[in-house]
Amino acid sequence: MTSIYSILAAFAIILIDLFARAGLDKVLALTGGPDTVALWAQLQSVVELVSSVAGAGVLSGLTVMIAQARDPRDERKLLHDALRLGLGASLAVGLTAPVLAAWFTHGKIGPHLFLLAALTGLLAIVPATLNAYWLGKHQQPRMLVLALLTGTVLLLVAAGAWLGLPLSGLLLVQCGALLALGSVIWRHLRKLSRVSRDGGDDSFRGLAKFVPVGLAIGIMSPVSMLLVRGTLSDALSWSDVGFLQALWRSAEWVTATAAGVLSLVFLPRFSAAFGTAQFGREMTRAGMIVLSAAACLLLLIFFNQRALLATLYDARFAVSDETAALILLGCWVRIASWVFLFGLFAAHRTWLIVAGEAFSLPLYALLLWLSADGMTTERAAWLFLASYLVYAGFNVAALWYSLRNPAIAPQGANIE
Repeated sequence: MTSIYSILAAFAIILIDLFARAGLDKVLALTGGPDTVALWAQLQSVVELVSSVAGAGVLSGLTVMIAQARDPRDERKLLHDALRLGLGASLAVGLTAPVLAAWFTHGKIGPHLFLLAALTGLLAIVPATLNAYWLGKHQQPRMLVLALLTGTVLLLVAAGAWLGLPLSGLLLVQCGALLALGSVIWRHLRKLSRVSRDGGDDSFRGLAKFVPVGLAIGIMSPVSMLLVRGTLSDALSWSDVGFLQALWRSAEWVTATAAGVLSLVFLPRFSAAFGTAQFGREMTRAGMIVLSAAACLLLLIFFNQRALLATLYDARFAVSDETAALILLGCWVRIASWVFLFGLFAAHRTWLIVAGEAFSLPLYALLLWLSADGMTTERAAWLFLASYLVYAGFNVAALWYSLRNPAIAPQGANIE
């Protein structure tokens, strides 16, 4: 059941994360400038590389399967197996982090920082697991409390930046805060999942289907952004990368809100309704609400982009109107593609999700690399739009195919 209180809690969760990230970026811009903003974004891509392997795969599967579970014992077994699978998959990926340093930053960031960022990503999985479990049970108010706790991590990092800590010091603050928070949450998770260990292997096999999704999205997206920034820094400069990063981050107020609404409100509803006539109505409702609101907000950003960038960062951060228009239109198409992506999650179409991931940020990174000669920010923006048009088209076709060839038995809808 999705109550008004749950919806309000979901919006509060989204805003807490956005304000925390914006506050950190503002401090980084004032104390370090565009180069620092870009390099910190590279390190956070490594954090996301490790955490998203679990978050985009196993933990999304946990939410879907918890929403579809009918027995509390199944829920506890799912939680236990999600912890094992998520931490195991992310640990395997995290061990490769130092190798990425020389490839993507041209020596500006040492391997030890990449290793520390990987550890930070691993620690982030613990609160994310509890978050995914509560989401599947429609307990957004509890998630709000957790969001307030995790939001303080970025605020502590921002305080460290204001005090003049280097990138290594900021990562230590982030890692230490997550370690303290995660140790408390870990004990709670162990209690929640303790009685389920003698269950069967159905939950493990079901969650394992989402591991390839996590590997695809969790690896391809952050690595692609590392490649995107590295390619643009070669073709343009790290300052230009910082300007584009600022525009992407500004648009994130809309894209992250849309993703949050789709994840926190509609994914449990999609999952509960899949296989029934209600599923199509839920998809239509999500598209109308999310896409219309996103279009209005992105237009508002476009008409005020210079003032917005100066406010969120400083007056040095500016891009052309053409660049801003194309990037923001690309963001809207990206949101449209997510509506169908979450439908694929509800349908358990994991291999279609994996295949489609190649047509999003990885395609953008490839297009940038092929067009590096004579690169401009406008060309980078055109390629961003083109890649997400392809991705959206794939997701529409994949969901259309899935609805005509269902892979799982219909579930009873209980979402009003």
